[in-house]
Parts: sequence; C-alpha cells; structure tokens
Amino acid sequence: MKGTSNIIASIHHLKITAEHWQSFQREHPASKGANLFGTYCKRIQWIINDMVTHPLLPQTVRDGIKAEWNADVFAVDAIAEKVTLLNPEQREVLELIVEQLLKGESIKAEHV
Repeated sequence: MKGTSNIIASIHHLKITAEHWQSFQREHPASKGANLFGTYCKRIQWIINDMVTHPLLPQTVRDGIKAEWNADVFAVDAIAEKVTLLNPEQREVLELIVEQLLKGESIKAEHV
C-alpha cells in the first residue's frame, strides 16, 4: 500500500506543478518564465508518458497513473480543508467511510 501511495502522491504533485506552471504561462504568455515553464511542462509530460507505457510497471499501476493524471488534483486539498472544519467525532465517521470505500464497499448516505 505504501508503494502505491508513493506513486500516486508523486503523480499528484507532478500534476499540481504542471497546472501551476501552465497557469503562469497563461498569465504571462510572452515572458521568459512562460518559455522556461513550457519546457518543464514538456518534461513532466514525458515522465508521465514514459510511466504509462513502461513495461516494467504492471497494467494496474499504469492505469492508476493515468487516472490520477486525469483527476482534479486540487480536489484533494479542498477536501482536506473541509475536513479540518469537522469536529473530532465527524472526522472519525469520515475516516471509517474512507476505509470502507478503499476496501471496495459501497456506501449509502442518508440525510437526517
């Protein structure tokens, strides 16, 4: 599980970095920084392409990399910010729900 977590976290951070550099490029299109960050974004894309085609990695890992790369990476931070607003009992309930989801169990939420 730790190895999988490390791979997903690294892809997550590469995607966040690429998103920030692309934002800079949009805000400052004719700058030297935009040119530099464009080059770095291409290198990140090369890393991702290499990983999703590398025969050393199992297909499930490559699929996970693709899924994380295509996900909304900023959602994780938004969720973490909201979790800090919960009281301790609510966080415990949320942790149980996440554990069940990771086990593949289905969750039915009721609004009371």
